[in-house]
Amino acid sequence: MTDPSLPPPPPRTGTERLAEVGKAFLGLAPGAGVNVVELADGAGVCVVQTGRGGGKVYVAPDRTALFVPSAMDFDTGLAAFVGGARTPARGFEDRTY
Repeated sequence: MTDPSLPPPPPRTGTERLAEVGKAFLGLAPGAGVNVVELADGAGVCVVQTGRGGGKVYVAPDRTALFVPSAMDFDTGLAAFVGGARTPARGFEDRTY
C-alpha cells in the first residue's frame, strides 16, 4: 500500500515526451490544465484537457495521435486508437487558435 501523503512519482521521460505531443495537438499553452493517463501495454498516453469543451488526444510511442472530442468517452476513444485510428497531422497544422 502506498502512503497517500507522498507525492506521486514523476512521469517517465517517454511519458513526458508523449504528453508534450498531445498538448501540442490540443494547442495548449504551457501550464494549461491537463491530465495524462499512461495506457496499458505501452500503447502510449492519453492527454485529457481539463477545461470545459476540451478533448482527448491518444498518443502512440511513434508519436502518431488520435484526437477525440470531450463528448466521446475514454474507452470508446481508446478502442479506436488501439484499433489503429489516427488523426492526420495535417488536420492539426491547419487549426487556428
